[in-house]
Amino acid sequence: MELVVNNDEYLKAGMIAAPGKSGRVNAVDFDAAELRAGPTLGQGLYLIVSGPTPEPGAYIRLLPVLGDTQPEYQQIELTWDTRAANDHDVSMGVERYEKSMPLSGLSGTKGIELVGANRTKKFNLTGH
Repeated sequence: MELVVNNDEYLKAGMIAAPGKSGRVNAVDFDAAELRAGPTLGQGLYLIVSGPTPEPGAYIRLLPVLGDTQPEYQQIELTWDTRAANDHDVSMGVERYEKSMPLSGLSGTKGIELVGANRTKKFNLTGH
C-alpha cells in the first residue's frame, strides 16, 4: 500500500512551504518510485527511484534522515550535488536518472517515506 502526496495544489494556493515536501535547496524531483526484490534471493527490498536530472553532471543520492529513533515512516530524501568532470560516477548530458537503495534496516515501524522536491511517497512495509 502506498500513498502519494502531490504538493502542486499547496503551491498554487500560495502556501510557501508545502507539507511533506523537502526543504533542502538541493532536493530532486521524482516521477516514479517503487519497491523491488533484490537481484539475488534473500537480499530483501530495494527502493528504485527515477526522474528528470536537475542539471547536467548532477550526482543523485538517496539519503536516510537520521534522528528519530523509531519513526512510523523512515524518511529518505532525494538530493543532488555536482561532482568533478573526471568523476566516473557522473554522466554528463543525461536527462534522466534512476537510483536504488537497499532498505535493510531502514524501515520505520510502518514503512518508509520518500521525500523529493515535488512530492512525497509512502510505502507501507508492515503488510497491513
